[in-house]
Amino acid sequence: MGAMSAINKAESLKRQRDKKRKEKQQKAVITGSVPYSQYADKPIEFTLNILKITPTIEQQQILISVRDRSITNVKAAHGVGKSLVSACIVLWWVFAVGGQAITTAPTESQVKQILWKEVRRLYDRHKKQLGGVRGELFVRFSESARAYGFTSKNYDSNSFQGKHDEYLLLIQDEADGITEVIDDGFRSCLTGSKNRGLRIGNPLDCQSPFAKSCAADKYVQTISAWNHPNIAWAYKPDIASLREIGSELHKYFPTGIHRLKPEIAALILDANFEVIDQELWNHPLLQKDVIPGAISIKWIEDVRKTKFEASGFWMSRVEGIYADDCVDGIIPLSYLLDARHRYDANPEYWDNEAAKYPWRLGLDVGDGGDNNALAVIRGSVLYGVTIRPTVGDRLDTDRAATLAKDEVKLLGGEYSIAVDNTGVGAGTLTTLLLSGYSAAGCKFGESASNKQQYVNLKTELMWTLRELLRKEEFAIAPLGDEEKRIFEELSATRYTTNTKEQIVCESKDTVRKRLKRSPDAGDAVIIAFSARGGNSVYAVGVEEDVAEVGWLFEP
Repeated sequence: MGAMSAINKAESLKRQRDKKRKEKQQKAVITGSVPYSQYADKPIEFTLNILKITPTIEQQQILISVRDRSITNVKAAHGVGKSLVSACIVLWWVFAVGGQAITTAPTESQVKQILWKEVRRLYDRHKKQLGGVRGELFVRFSESARAYGFTSKNYDSNSFQGKHDEYLLLIQDEADGITEVIDDGFRSCLTGSKNRGLRIGNPLDCQSPFAKSCAADKYVQTISAWNHPNIAWAYKPDIASLREIGSELHKYFPTGIHRLKPEIAALILDANFEVIDQELWNHPLLQKDVIPGAISIKWIEDVRKTKFEASGFWMSRVEGIYADDCVDGIIPLSYLLDARHRYDANPEYWDNEAAKYPWRLGLDVGDGGDNNALAVIRGSVLYGVTIRPTVGDRLDTDRAATLAKDEVKLLGGEYSIAVDNTGVGAGTLTTLLLSGYSAAGCKFGESASNKQQYVNLKTELMWTLRELLRKEEFAIAPLGDEEKRIFEELSATRYTTNTKEQIVCESKDTVRKRLKRSPDAGDAVIIAFSARGGNSVYAVGVEEDVAEVGWLFEP
């Protein structure tokens, strides 16, 4: 009976504590307060004491930054706890600050299964202490203290702009996929001195709004893999690695690329340099994962083997930084920069080689909305790109023809002109032909010469330039004030593969949306590659008497 009495007494005390907690929470709702207001300016302590999460140093820095700064930008590697810290911030904002938190991500699955999965897990674990209610995509303590998530693709900037509150927190999860329209709405909401914004995600697309925000933010935070407790003990920078990578990459790895410590590698790598299962680790030097499901040694070594060190994938998912190149870009920006340096290093050589071949001109024709653009290539050198605004008075096609004629007269010597004659350019091509100029049409949507590898002509032309740059067989002369723009347009196009394993470049409309302008200058360069003449350069896609395979034409 004594034991039963003690149990009954303990249960009675528990019921009394639960009752008092509920009464306190109900009173807080009525008075407009929140249960943990003492932590309103102590996000780290709230995370430790209430949510029972021990944040890493980087996560602590994010918590403090969100508390103190109007907007926080965080570039993070894969699996380092960015969604967990965001979830902690959401719950801190609702139950300690007493404000409204709104989160978004590019897709529905990202909203439900990444950040809000963490929010639900943490809330459910501490539901009695926190109070309130939750659904799949909301947590509510009171009308003023609540949070919810939505998919950014379902909202335009005006929908986002309608959200205002004295204590407003906005979070962009997987921020690299957020469009500029949504980001504009995000910034327009954060008008109050007590409003806060957090952009956080993997740095994948070097031309995304998130990338631009990070580049402009001197307080931007970067979370690499190397301080994560699952792996920090096993790695150190290897200064010898600097001899194995190009000097242009040294700025990213001033002390070398992180590699397994030799004594650790000897214990966990098998004969094929694969990481053995952690269940077989039994040496005192070895530490098993502290946080299951987070980034791991095995994952990093798999990436090193399959994606290679210093690749775009490695830079974004392991180092947590934007490389010069976008992960899935056809023409990497670094290739273009190298080609510029290549010309400057020995202009005499490149000019002498180029002089053996005819001039090749590529003309992209606009009409009001887009520019006229003319690119000039000779041999394996891009010598210039001219950009001319259009008026939209139905005379722009004639102006484009005049632009090409004037350039031919200025250059002198043998030449050929390729014109994008898909739309308004057809009139320009006709004008040039009737005037006796050597010109031919180039239609990006036509079949490639190598139909097995490329889905259309544009993809083939772009890949041709990519390979010439990669093999260091192409150089770029100074392009003047428009050089940055031209490089941006050439490196803006992404690619995928289809079910036939063909390479597919994305549409001009998609690139236009990303750049907020038409890539006319970049297209002109690609069109020039279809003009006849060159050395190691294929002349593919030209009408008239071009060989089916598209081999080069000698002068």
